[in-house]
Amino acid sequence: MLKMNELVKFSQTPKSTILYYVKEGLLPEPHKDKPNFHLYDEKCVKLIEFIRYLQSNFYATISQIKALFASPNFDVDNPYESLISSLSIIMGAENETFSESVLCQQFQIPAEQLQQWVAQGLITPRDNIFTAKERDILAILCRSNTEELGVIAQYAEVAKKLAVQEAEVTINALENSSEKDQKLKHLFDILLVLKPYVLNMQTLKTYQQGNQL
Repeated sequence: MLKMNELVKFSQTPKSTILYYVKEGLLPEPHKDKPNFHLYDEKCVKLIEFIRYLQSNFYATISQIKALFASPNFDVDNPYESLISSLSIIMGAENETFSESVLCQQFQIPAEQLQQWVAQGLITPRDNIFTAKERDILAILCRSNTEELGVIAQYAEVAKKLAVQEAEVTINALENSSEKDQKLKHLFDILLVLKPYVLNMQTLKTYQQGNQL
């Protein structure tokens, strides 16, 4: 069991944030052996890390995290393993949804155009459901000119090729690992943190070099 100051230290999280997580039901209530003396389960350290990871890398809301924790597949001892089977909750598939016709009307585009972007992989509805995320992406596509759309289409082509390799690496890594939960976190780090960093920094580097010419 941990005192609050120990939990703050080990989780590197402010006391106010921890209390907020408890209030929202994301962390279990502390044991209250004496007045003003609360003890927290040591599992809270790992759970806080996971909550912050979801907020930082998946931009998950408190309601989405609560829904994930309430899922029958969620295992507090192996949160990253649980995340694999419940990604739709965190990635917004449970939120406001839109039909194809509504989106086409809103952005004044023919259905064929939307279907083409879906076929290209520029928009990926989950189970044929368009969420607010797909609407945001569609807004960007509709603002893009022909040259920009050409670059965006290349993103999708490269992503498809990388996805095959990423899936193979993930499967092989999990088959050869006894610590699947930590291995999954490492793989999420590669996909969500390292990959965008490498891609974006190369673009920035090229842009800076071009300005120096």
